[in-house]
Amino acid sequence: MHVLFDARLLHRPLSGLERVQRNLLRELGRHPRVDRLRVVLRHGTELPATFPQRAEPVFVHGTEDILRELLQPETRPDVYHLSWFPDRNPRDLWLPLAAKASVVEVHDAILNRHPEYHPNHECWKWYHAFVRALVHGADRLLCHSRSVIEEVVRDLGGERARCDLAPLAVEPTLRTPLAADDARARRQRLGVPDRYLLAVGKDYPHKGHATLFRAIARLRQQVPVVCAGSQVWHGTGSTRELLAGLGMTKQVQWLEGLGDDDVKALLQGATALVYPSSEEGFGLPPIEAMALGTPVLAAAAMSIPEVCGDGAWLFPPDDVGALAALLQRVQHEPAQVAELVARGRAREATFSWQRCADATVECYGRAIGKAGKGRAGKRRRAALPPDVLGALLVQAQSPFRVERELAAWQERCLSVENTLRETLERLRALEPDQTPRPPAPAPAPPDAGPPPPPAAAPRFSLTRRMRKIRDRLLGRGTPT
Repeated sequence: MHVLFDARLLHRPLSGLERVQRNLLRELGRHPRVDRLRVVLRHGTELPATFPQRAEPVFVHGTEDILRELLQPETRPDVYHLSWFPDRNPRDLWLPLAAKASVVEVHDAILNRHPEYHPNHECWKWYHAFVRALVHGADRLLCHSRSVIEEVVRDLGGERARCDLAPLAVEPTLRTPLAADDARARRQRLGVPDRYLLAVGKDYPHKGHATLFRAIARLRQQVPVVCAGSQVWHGTGSTRELLAGLGMTKQVQWLEGLGDDDVKALLQGATALVYPSSEEGFGLPPIEAMALGTPVLAAAAMSIPEVCGDGAWLFPPDDVGALAALLQRVQHEPAQVAELVARGRAREATFSWQRCADATVECYGRAIGKAGKGRAGKRRRAALPPDVLGALLVQAQSPFRVERELAAWQERCLSVENTLRETLERLRALEPDQTPRPPAPAPAPPDAGPPPPPAAAPRFSLTRRMRKIRDRLLGRGTPT
């Protein structure tokens, strides 16, 4: 089958979503049922070292470039895989509908359940309607846990029958531990103490950092905490206020922008990884810790019991007392901790990126089979449900509409410019000897003075023009 895989996130620094795209692409590039794999990337994206040799990069400026790939007969794929919710502009909603067959990957619906994580209610309303419309328009939905399938049905209005399960796995580079001396040197460079508990992720409320800090405050001895993440939540009950109230500001260390080797060094040296998150679509950090032999304490919420199995000590979400008791055990019961580590290694070994790719390709096959039954079904699905259509109409009055339309207009301009440039290059390659040339200038008379300097060509900058238009529409400058 011919697959067009949308990996426009690979231009960003590596985090969870980018890591999933990178590993899944590597395995799809080896899969025997994928005859042709084309990968959508933003212009300027540097290909990762794991990019499959037989995959074909398709560099785009925006949605219009992808639509051209989906609609032109010579480039039209059998299936289009949208591997995340782009939330770019309304035109992205056409991508699953324009494809012969489409798969939308659903990682979770956390941002749909939390309006407070958005700049304002209008922005959340747009995002929520956008995601529901994407889910509604896909032939199949690729989910990484049964918990996410429940989210699709409960929060996104999707159908359980259109969902396929493809569990994730550990990044191969994170499965091989560092040498003890190297790991120790990295921790010293980061200023990490000899004994500490490790937490990962930004401090959004659903990540449960508050539960961890309150549990540690109940312990008789001070235990340092290292958080591999950043403090981004400044709303009600911010982490800074909580730590100050508990008198733990100096007890907690935050580390941002860590590479894989630094993360491995922190995992290898930690007394335990504490994962108190109350909402997760899958949860890679626990099985990453298991692969390196680090004990895991995790909240029994959403996907976590499904992923961790018996490889972690689980506690009820937000239960400070239960977590405090487990923290005492992990520090004072070495025999039980050793058994937990052994179960964790066995549990992590049950996950595989190859099996994830196999399940993904099965999902592609079902999408192609469904689309092949006739276009009438797809036309019926293209009609948005009333609640989604209503929300999209409401967002037309949103204060973000101008910025979104400007961004979309810039994408279209870049797309047209890129198409014209490619066309001219093809014409020059086909007819190099017939390229029109300007006539030779007539010879100047002997008594003529020096020739006048050539007139400077007018300079056009799309960036400057966009800035002028934006300032004019938003009232930030004087019209020119």
